[in-house]
Amino acid sequence: MSGHVAVVTDSAASLPPALARKWGIRVVPLQVIVDGESRLEGEQVTSEEVLTALLDGRDVRTSQPAVAQFEEAFALAAADGAEHVVAVLISGKMSGTVNGAQAAADAVDVPVTVVDTASLAMGTGFAAIAAASVARSGGTADAVAQVARDVAASARCIFTVDTLEHLKRGGRVSPAIAAVGKVFNVRPVLELEGGEVVMVERVRSTQRARAAVMQLAEEAVAGMTRAAAAVMVLGEGDFGDEAAKSLEARHPDLAMLVRTPVSAVLASHTGPGTLAAVVVDLPEPIR
Repeated sequence: MSGHVAVVTDSAASLPPALARKWGIRVVPLQVIVDGESRLEGEQVTSEEVLTALLDGRDVRTSQPAVAQFEEAFALAAADGAEHVVAVLISGKMSGTVNGAQAAADAVDVPVTVVDTASLAMGTGFAAIAAASVARSGGTADAVAQVARDVAASARCIFTVDTLEHLKRGGRVSPAIAAVGKVFNVRPVLELEGGEVVMVERVRSTQRARAAVMQLAEEAVAGMTRAAAAVMVLGEGDFGDEAAKSLEARHPDLAMLVRTPVSAVLASHTGPGTLAAVVVDLPEPIR
C-alpha cells in the first residue's frame, strides 16, 4: 500500500494476483461452497476446481465475505499507515458484499468509503486499479473513490455462457432470460447494465455468440478515449488466448489488456464455456 489511502477490493473483481500486488490492493475473498464445504476464493479453491465440481454435478453455491474479513482487511490497512480506506466492490445487486463491507466500516476506527461499482469481474478490477493509481499519486480519499466510480460507470461487461442453468439457479437472471435457455441451440449474449444481467442478443451457435461478444467489445473500445480491456474464460483457454491476441492486434493502443480466468465465484454462476469481455475507459494514464 502506498500513500495514505488504501484500496481494498473483493475476489469477484477477478484481479490477477500479480496486478493486486503491483498496486498494493488488498483482496477480500468471497466463499465458494462445494457440497456444504466452504472454501475461500483464490486461497482454497480455483475456477478450474469449480468447473470440475460443476461438471461432476456437485452442489456449488457462493457466499459473500464475512464482516470480520472486511474488518481485518481494513485494520491491516490502517496498521500499514493508511489514514483512509476505499473499498471498491462488486455490484450490490449481485451480492451482499457491499453490505458486509459497510457493516465492517462502521465497526473499525479508520475511515472507510465503500464504493458499489454496480459492476463485477474486471469492471470492478479496473476501477480498483485506477483508484490505487490515484492513491499512489497522493490523491485524497474523495478523489480515489470518485475515479473508481467513474471507471466502473464506463464499464462494458459482455459475456456468453453455454447454458443459463447456473445463472438461473443462483437467481442472477430474470425469468424471461432464463426461459431462453429452454430454446434449442440458442446461445445468449449477455451484458451487465445497472448492476444486473440483461440479454442483448440471441444467436444460434456458441461460435456466433463468442464472435458477438468480441464484436461488442471492439465497438466499446472504439468508443472510448483511453480503453482498457480484459478477456476472461472458463474452460476454453485456447479460444480466450486467441480472442485476446486478436483484440490487441486490432487495437494496439489499448491502455491495458488483461487475460485472466473467470473467478471461482463467478464461475459458479456462469458455468462451463463462459467467455467474457470487459472494457473500461480510464480517465488518466495508469502508471
